[in-house]
Amino acid sequence: MTAFISSGRDRDAGLLLWRAGRTLSAPELIDAVDSCRTAGLHEAAESVLSGVSERADRQAVLNITAAFQHAGRHEDVGFLLAAAIQ
Repeated sequence: MTAFISSGRDRDAGLLLWRAGRTLSAPELIDAVDSCRTAGLHEAAESVLSGVSERADRQAVLNITAAFQHAGRHEDVGFLLAAAIQ
């Protein structure tokens, strides 16, 4: 993913990040979003979270949101909730 970003292939990177949001487990998502935010890639983190909010399994979205809440990721919880209601 970072190779796509560094080479200007933002669309490809965005697609990979969105797909990660649709497929990774809650602990993996927390790690992925944390890594993006630590690297200053806030838009990348939001792409991952957008993928989560678009999961068909609404209970999974709630469970993932709860995991972010438990991890103290309040900004990400707010983003997930706002994205999920759109």
